[in-house]
Amino acid sequence: MDRTKNPDGEISYGSGHVNPVRAIVPGLVYETSKEDYIKLMCSLGYTRDNIKQISGEISACPVKSKNVPPRDMNYPSLAASVPAVKSFTVSFRRTVKNVGLPNSIYRVQISPNPKLKVEVVPKVLAFKALKETKTFTVTVSGGGLSAKSMESTTLVWSDGTHIVRSPIVVHTYPSIKSS
Repeated sequence: MDRTKNPDGEISYGSGHVNPVRAIVPGLVYETSKEDYIKLMCSLGYTRDNIKQISGEISACPVKSKNVPPRDMNYPSLAASVPAVKSFTVSFRRTVKNVGLPNSIYRVQISPNPKLKVEVVPKVLAFKALKETKTFTVTVSGGGLSAKSMESTTLVWSDGTHIVRSPIVVHTYPSIKSS
């Protein structure tokens, strides 16, 4: 995972890297519905037939799905394409559900990367019950990145028992649709 040895290290293992024992009670989960995936496919230009092949049902694209960037998916990974050589600011809004312990407090930590400034609001998520949800916003900014480059860091929520890790990746590679 050392970025100096493997520039794709932050995202090279994806969401399949889990400790099976700890996965039984992960603490926090990011929930994404079937409708969220359909909205994403609509925003990426999938046809009604494509969506039916994937979802197994005929789904009309909701009006609100137009111009929805992939970064808006409520997923643990936070990734965005930014223009090369220009300063950037990109925000992600995420919602997590407490599946750990009632009356738990999670504090955020960000791994340092001198090329990225990351702000999380709020910095503390205080849960009073199981299945309670909290929303937070992550804002990532930086100076101009060179063409075909990628910078990454890590956001971690922890209550002292559970560690919930989310990679943050900002890149200048071409994308299907600007995010």
